[in-house]
Amino acid sequence: MENDIYYYKKKRGKNKKQGRHAKHAKHAIEKDNKLINLKMLILLIVLCAIIFGVIKIINYSKENIKNINLINLYRKIHPIEEVGKVNNFENYKDEIEKEAYYIKSEIYEELILQADYTPPVIENIQEKDVYYIKVNNKANAVTIYKKDENGKFTIPYKAMICSTGTATPKSGVYNISTKNQWGYLKGGVYGQYCTRIVGSILFHSVPYVSQNKNDLEYWEYDKLGTTASAGCVRLTVEDALWIYTNCLDGTQVEFYSDSNPGPLGKPEAQKISGENKNIRCWDPTDPDQDNPWNL
Repeated sequence: MENDIYYYKKKRGKNKKQGRHAKHAKHAIEKDNKLINLKMLILLIVLCAIIFGVIKIINYSKENIKNINLINLYRKIHPIEEVGKVNNFENYKDEIEKEAYYIKSEIYEELILQADYTPPVIENIQEKDVYYIKVNNKANAVTIYKKDENGKFTIPYKAMICSTGTATPKSGVYNISTKNQWGYLKGGVYGQYCTRIVGSILFHSVPYVSQNKNDLEYWEYDKLGTTASAGCVRLTVEDALWIYTNCLDGTQVEFYSDSNPGPLGKPEAQKISGENKNIRCWDPTDPDQDNPWNL
C-alpha cells in the first residue's frame, strides 16, 4: 500500500514537471513566433519602402526625360532666338506641353520622311513672292494672302477647299518647314506634296493607298470641304502642289475658326466616287500628263 502511494506521488510529480516543461516550451515557441512575425513585418516595411523609393525615382526620371523631350521638341519648331526662354521649364510648361500635343499625339496623321529633305527649287524669289496662309478650321477653307504696299498681308490672293480634323489646331501661328513629295501617313496610307506646318500637322493631298497617283482614296476625296482628316489639312493635289512649290520654308500659317470661309469664298471640289473606276482613282486636279482626267 505504501509502495503504491509512493509510486503515485512520484508519477504525479513527474507529470507536473513535464507539464511545466511543456508550458515553458509553449511560451518559448509563442515568443519565437512573435519575434519571427515582428521580423517579417519589419522586412515587409523595408521592402515596401524600397519599392516606393524605386517607383518614385523611376517616375522622377520619366518626368525629367519628358521635360527634356518637350523642350527639345519646342526648340525644333521655334526660331533660335526664342529657345532661351525655355531654360526655366516650369515657367513655360503649359505652353510647351500644348505645342507638344500637336507634335506627339498618336491620333494625328504622321509624316515619316522617305528621304532627306531637299527644298523645291524656286527661281527669281522676290519680296512679292512671300505669302501668308490662313486656315479656317470651321469652314474648311484656306486663303492665301500677299503683301500690300505697306508690307502687310492684307491682299487675298488664292482660296482653297480643304478638310481639317477634330485634332487640327484651332488657333495659333506656325512656320512651315519640311517638305516631301510623298509622305507615309499614319494608317498606312500616303499623301502627295506634304508640307509640315507644326509637328505632325501637314498640308497634303487626299490620301492614297500606295505611292501611285492612280491609287487615290476617291471616297475620301468626296469629303473635301468637310471635317474628315485626323488633324492634317487635306487639299486637292493642285493646291497641295501650289503650297509645296510656292511657299518657302518659314511661311506663316495661321489657324482660326469662322463660319465665313474668307474674302474669296470657298471653292468647290468635284465629286468623283460615281465615276468610272479607271479615272476615279486619280485626283482630277493632278497636272500629271498621265492623268486620265486631262485626256
